[in-house]
Amino acid sequence: MADRAGHGIVEVLTGRRPLHQVRQWLSRPVASLLATLVRSGNLLHERTRLSSVHACLTTSTTVEACVIVDEGARHRAMTLRLQRDRLHWCCTLFALV
Repeated sequence: MADRAGHGIVEVLTGRRPLHQVRQWLSRPVASLLATLVRSGNLLHERTRLSSVHACLTTSTTVEACVIVDEGARHRAMTLRLQRDRLHWCCTLFALV
């Protein structure tokens, strides 16, 4: 799930995918943050790719992940917290460093 969420968020931030396509995986605050970033201009270079995903199950319903993104000349880290309710996983925290 961390890989899938990471790919979706990177695609939104590069303009390759509209936000509404990944909205089902995002909490309201995370979706609002991404919408703000997209409105302000694409934050990541269009050729940005996921380099690696490191995830840790912290509880039976919470995963914390660090996603490394490759922008060509530089690498950045994206952190995610994924939480599961009864039916599905949701990204409840997001930061791009």
